[in-house]
Amino acid sequence: MKEDCSMPTIAFATLGCRVNQYDTDSMRGLFIAQGFVDASFNSPADVYVINTCSVTQMGEKKSRQLIRRAKKYNPQGIVVVTGCYAQLSPEEIASIQGVDAVIGTNEKKNIVSIVQQLLHTEAFEPVTAIHDIRHSGDTFEEIPLYPSAVEHTRADLKIQEGCNNFCTYCIIPYTRGALKSRQPDAIVEEAKRLVKAGFKELVLTGIHLGAYGKELPDKPTLAHILKRLVQETDVARLRLGSIDSLEVDEALIEVFNAFNQRICPHLHIPIQAGSNAILKAMNRQYTKEEYVELIQVLKEKINNVTFSTDLILGFPGETEELFSETMETLRGIPYSHIHAFPYSARPGTPAAKMMGQIDMAERKRRVEIVNAFSARQKKSLLQGFLHKTVCVLIERVDQTRAEGFCENYERVYISPVSTLKQGDMVMVNIIQATDNALYGIIKEDV
Repeated sequence: MKEDCSMPTIAFATLGCRVNQYDTDSMRGLFIAQGFVDASFNSPADVYVINTCSVTQMGEKKSRQLIRRAKKYNPQGIVVVTGCYAQLSPEEIASIQGVDAVIGTNEKKNIVSIVQQLLHTEAFEPVTAIHDIRHSGDTFEEIPLYPSAVEHTRADLKIQEGCNNFCTYCIIPYTRGALKSRQPDAIVEEAKRLVKAGFKELVLTGIHLGAYGKELPDKPTLAHILKRLVQETDVARLRLGSIDSLEVDEALIEVFNAFNQRICPHLHIPIQAGSNAILKAMNRQYTKEEYVELIQVLKEKINNVTFSTDLILGFPGETEELFSETMETLRGIPYSHIHAFPYSARPGTPAAKMMGQIDMAERKRRVEIVNAFSARQKKSLLQGFLHKTVCVLIERVDQTRAEGFCENYERVYISPVSTLKQGDMVMVNIIQATDNALYGIIKEDV
């Protein structure tokens, strides 16, 4: 309970995906609007909000570590835990010493009032705001994103929540609930606010981004939203978050090509496995052949497109032969990066009960093999940028160089920095490519 009359300080820590980062930014904005002062998590604060992840066991472990760290910085501080781990295991989190509130994934709109109550009244047990999102019939939780609360040069724009796919390894449908799409007008209005605040790049995010609009009456699509954002806002460029291969259709390709100066030619398309047997066991609704064919079609139809992906290794039943099959599939796809993860069994998912569980040491060995392969792929791909001109959004500037990301989501270092500042968007000629980055000079300086 806070006893003085000064404005309370609040600190945030975020684990997990872009959707979690968006949720943190939206919550930060709600608190700032009520007079709270944003503070560093690694310092004393009146309130700590920990936005957790439950995709892997490691995410849950890190969440618990952050709770203990917050209490170390300020033993009297209020600790609020939200996010997927909070939704999945509220009793477990509430039992952790020092936790004052546990807030579910579709209760974040109430977080300020809960915290204000905790600041002014002494609670003898943690406040719990959780409901069963799988059977609630919830719609998209509309929380306005305050531009001043975004801590990046690009802003995430959440357009969708939840997932109906139920892949056998995934806990997300249990923590985020069913598919919930944001109304198109609300998306456009938030984009306008972000652009007015100075953001030049918006990243469309969601748990199952490509399924956007399927449950809405008018069935708006992701392609429809992209087109509206280009036509109705002045955003310099748009980028897509992760999208499943099954949701990449001709309409989306047409929008990419029609507005190729403003839609970034980079797609993150999870493959998860390169073996049909494992894809079937995962309940992924495509074959490796269909996935590879899609990549080939996109390469042919979208100019200068690049790809990254997610890959789970050591899934139950993945024999050495099936792992070799995955490696062979990867060799035929020109990824800019492979995000490889060891399979993490999630209690309550079908995969956790499957026969043929792989030893963790073996899972990690396969991840190391893929990481080494991905590094070689990236080095080769970056060489293809030499002597080309790219558009870079500047993220950091120091005395010797600036850095940012180009349209294809590759890191670019620029020198000399001249008058560059964070948030600038400049054309850069690439003069050098290393193992994991590009180096260039501003086009006007050539």
